[in-house]
Amino acid sequence: MSTVGIIDIGTNTILSVKASAESNKIIILSDNRYHYRAGRRLDDIGNISSEYKTGMKRALSRALNALGDCPEIKIIATEVLRKPKDGQLFADELAGESGYTIEIINPQREAELSFKGATYGLDESDERITVIDIGGGSTELAVGIDGQLDRWSGVKLGAVTVCETVGSEQSPVDYLSLAGDVFSDSDFEELLNPKPARMIVVGGSAVAIAAILADLKEFDAEKIQGFVINRDILTLLLHNLGSMSIDKRRSVMPFDSQRADIIVGGGAIILAFMRKYGFETIEISTNGLRHGYLLEHFS
Repeated sequence: MSTVGIIDIGTNTILSVKASAESNKIIILSDNRYHYRAGRRLDDIGNISSEYKTGMKRALSRALNALGDCPEIKIIATEVLRKPKDGQLFADELAGESGYTIEIINPQREAELSFKGATYGLDESDERITVIDIGGGSTELAVGIDGQLDRWSGVKLGAVTVCETVGSEQSPVDYLSLAGDVFSDSDFEELLNPKPARMIVVGGSAVAIAAILADLKEFDAEKIQGFVINRDILTLLLHNLGSMSIDKRRSVMPFDSQRADIIVGGGAIILAFMRKYGFETIEISTNGLRHGYLLEHFS
């Protein structure tokens, strides 16, 4: 039985999954998240800020320690190291300190892995399935059939970037306006024609919103996987959260309180997407990029 650990360095959180394969079945041994975002993401010249570097190093160390003596560990990074001028330089620094190569994947690769992870375990059919991956720094839209990616696209908008642009304590209307403008300038409408039979959303914002709506006090993948978000209910939730201070939001987010300052912005991206492209409901998957990587590794 082989065991592998996959670490996904995102803009807000580091995600870590440990799994083994036995009799052609993947067994998840642990699946953890480590929040590290603090202060400004980039400095005045476009390099990663010292606060971000410190937080990322600490979170990565915790993730590696939790994986223990895992015989094989893969580390991947997305927009958080794609965007900064010194992203590759810092990746090399992290690699030198940790002993593991940090692979900075491009947006297409990110969309492909997220699609594979989100659709894993679904009944294979000829129906088109679309996955929207709303991260901290970017959003990718992927369309495919039977677990195979057909088309994809992406925009430089995420839960962190929308709040960096608009502010952390603004009205949901302001976030919705920005997200709507970004979607209007994208080619998402072309990818969504014809309309997919199944629309799935992945990412920390979606999971956190599901946890609030399900009144979870701690993460429970079984209660969130397949959770359906209704557009009208999401609208009401964002209105309520938007009327609260960030400290008040933390009190109603026991599972993911570190996301309190970006939850309205992240939720607004989901809502703007649903409104613009006519989705009354959208389904959540707790699987994502790291699970797609697992599938490739064990295949």
